[in-house]
Amino acid sequence: MNDALTIVNKTAPVMPVAQFKSLDHAKACAELFAEAGVPAVEVTLRHTDAWQMVKLCRDLMPNARIGVGTVLNRRQMLRAVDEADFVISPGFSRELSMLAHKTLTTYIPGVATATEIMAAMAEEHRVFKLYPAEAIGGVTLLKSLAGPFPDAVFCPTGGISQANYHDYLALPNVHCVGGSWIVPSEEALAKDRKGYLAMLKSLYQRSL
Repeated sequence: MNDALTIVNKTAPVMPVAQFKSLDHAKACAELFAEAGVPAVEVTLRHTDAWQMVKLCRDLMPNARIGVGTVLNRRQMLRAVDEADFVISPGFSRELSMLAHKTLTTYIPGVATATEIMAAMAEEHRVFKLYPAEAIGGVTLLKSLAGPFPDAVFCPTGGISQANYHDYLALPNVHCVGGSWIVPSEEALAKDRKGYLAMLKSLYQRSL
């Protein structure tokens, strides 16, 4: 719905799934992402300071779309409406879908089965986060889903790494993947910031 398709297409090939460990970590990564031209990032709500991390990314990455991930309930959704550019859930919730429609919020629901895809499509969604991708069938599952759901677009997340993400991107129904491996730890960033910057620029060079 809304511009979910634009989000995943613009973010290709990889949507950074950021589980920052601290505010300093978030700040350092946001500065790195801004310098590299990362077009969007999903900040997960898995830390007590997650909302402050979202604000840091919005402040330090003015040219990027900042999303909130791991949104599970109405309270989180309503806050995300005000503080983020898009919302991602690990599963599908009709209540969250209705809130997204009502507030004109870009919402990418998570799905793991054909039944969930059908339920989400009935609510006018066609862009989905397949989660947890590797654990539920990965590339094989996505190939199987292409037949009955030719209009569905996926951003698979969960178990995807530098070693296998190309296998996903080779599928026509996958427009980008979600990955945490491109979010360096504080230690890795301190050791090799230049290396991470070069890697990120290489990933996103076609959209820079």
